[in-house]
Amino acid sequence: MGAAPVAILAAMDEELAEVRGRAWMGQSLRVDRCRVTVGRLEGVPVIMATTGDGPENAGQGARALLGRFPVGGLIAVGVSGGLSPALEPGRLLAARDILEDGRPAPPPDAAWLERAVQQAGALPATFVSSRTLLCTARSKRDAYAALPDGGVASVDQESAAFARAAADRGIPYLALRSIADPAEENLPLDFNALRDATGAVDRRRVAWRVVRRPALVAPLWRLHRRVDLCAERLRRAVCSLLEGGIP
Repeated sequence: MGAAPVAILAAMDEELAEVRGRAWMGQSLRVDRCRVTVGRLEGVPVIMATTGDGPENAGQGARALLGRFPVGGLIAVGVSGGLSPALEPGRLLAARDILEDGRPAPPPDAAWLERAVQQAGALPATFVSSRTLLCTARSKRDAYAALPDGGVASVDQESAAFARAAADRGIPYLALRSIADPAEENLPLDFNALRDATGAVDRRRVAWRVVRRPALVAPLWRLHRRVDLCAERLRRAVCSLLEGGIP
C-alpha cells in the first residue's frame, strides 16, 4: 500500500468520534455529504469520514470519498445489533463475510482480518447488511434464523455498501462493528418510522417523539451511552491495527 493513507469510514459522527479524538487532524472539509478529516493516527496517514446512515448515504459517500482521494486501504467502523445470542454490548466484531439480501458482498482483506482478531481481540463474524433497521428482538431472531450457517452474526445497514465501494476501486478493506443492542433486546423506538428522504434517521423526529413520550428519555440515554462504549472499543481496535504500520 506504500505511503497512501488509510480511509476510516463510519456512517455517523458518534461512531467515529473517539477515533477522531485520538488522531492528529490537519485539515477538515466536505466531500459530497461526507464530513472529512485528513490527519495521522498512530503515525499512519488517515482520511476519516462520516457518510450519513443508511445504505444509500454510505454508498454515495464512500464512492465520492474514494473518487477524491487515493487511499491504500479502507477500515469501516460502526455500531451494530446482535443477531446471534449472547453478544454483550460493546463486543467487538470483524467481518469474516458480509451478506446483503442473502448474497455475499466482496470479502474483506484476509491479512487485516487476521490482525483484527489477533491484535485487536475482534470476534470473526457474519455481518448482515439490512435495508431496514431491525428494532425488535423478534426481527433479529428471524434474521438470524435465515442465515445458512448460524455462527456469530450482527446486523447493520452500511457494511455492504462500504465493501462494494472499496472493491470497485480495488482497495483492500476491513469492517469492524461493536454491539450496541444485543439480539435479545428491543430498541426503544421503531427508527424506521423516523427516517428522512435519504434513508437516514431524522434526529428532529426522534426529539419530537421524545417530547411527546418523556418515558423514552431513559432508554434512549442508555442507548447513547452504549454507542459511546462502542466508539471507544472501535478506537482501541483501529489504533491497534495501525500501530507499527499497515499490512
